[in-house]
Amino acid sequence: MRKLKTHTFNGRKYRIDIKDYHIDGVCDQYKPERMIMLCADLKTRTGLITAIHEALHAENWCKDEGTVDNVSKEIGTFLWRLGYRIR
Repeated sequence: MRKLKTHTFNGRKYRIDIKDYHIDGVCDQYKPERMIMLCADLKTRTGLITAIHEALHAENWCKDEGTVDNVSKEIGTFLWRLGYRIR
């Protein structure tokens, strides 16, 4: 698997950290260096949904947590059913 180090969402660059931790993920836009930390196993459906969830936060901070959670689950489940996996 190729290690992703940064990605730009909505014109803002985020550092990407993938770690084994007790939470699924977090997106922080307030530090000088914006960061997304993904802790869920990215080979699982939960990991895919978590990555989408944090990307949605990075893309649009105006959306409430409930909306982001629902949209990430719907998109993640759709992509999982289509067969998207990290191998």
